[in-house]
Amino acid sequence: MIPQLIATDLDGTFLDGQGQYPVAAFDRLLERCRELNIRMVIATGDPYDHVLDLFGGLTNRRQLTFVVEDGALIVAGTGEILSMSPLPQLAWRAAVAWLQTSSLMGNNYLIACARDRAYTELAVASERFRASQAFYPKLTSVSELAAVTDDILKLDVTWKRSDIQAQVKAFNRQFVGDLWATSSGLGGMNVSLPGVSKASALTSLGREWGISTAKMAAFGDSGNDQAMLQFVGQGFVVENGDPDLLARIPHHLGRHDDGVVLKQMQRWIDEAR
Repeated sequence: MIPQLIATDLDGTFLDGQGQYPVAAFDRLLERCRELNIRMVIATGDPYDHVLDLFGGLTNRRQLTFVVEDGALIVAGTGEILSMSPLPQLAWRAAVAWLQTSSLMGNNYLIACARDRAYTELAVASERFRASQAFYPKLTSVSELAAVTDDILKLDVTWKRSDIQAQVKAFNRQFVGDLWATSSGLGGMNVSLPGVSKASALTSLGREWGISTAKMAAFGDSGNDQAMLQFVGQGFVVENGDPDLLARIPHHLGRHDDGVVLKQMQRWIDEAR
């Protein structure tokens, strides 16, 4: 079945190992999607300014809808904000305090993500701060995260190890009913409001556009994609995805470095000719 809505994760799924994609080819596919009335959704835990750096120069950018910060912010291709779901201030500040003091959560790198910029206690001169700027172009160093007054959409927590399932489970036990954590791949954990996810964003967009879940397709690689992949009619996990996700999602593609998302999109478009 040719989907009426296609959603894709970015890092480890749509983008290659250098964080890039074939711009001209994707722009041409977006033009065909427009002609066929297929909606294209970028669904990522990354911030809006990062996706703008990636897609802002496309001729057919208006064909895109951006679900960023794991669903906490939805922005149309025109730049119109469609939805925003900030974390309660007391809840995210309590989470920051616990993350900074719990022995199980030790040695983490913590970023608090607002709509227009992100905040961290990392020193500007540190290697980790500079590396994080690749995903958070407007990353700002502050002396104390708890003093930030911006509406925070997501907490981004990372460790220098890949298996963080114990940390995810411990966080969700600690903040049950108030906040929810999911693995984001590469030793990362994203914290959002319960019920706010890529899947909930697609629910909202499908309702707005009159598209049923059976007519949606999605691509992903990590724990924060699981609900989305299980929600849509056609959910695909890339071969390099999280082993647990590969076990849970029956439809597998090749590796992200091989451009498998664009290839699958092209197959659907060819079918429509």
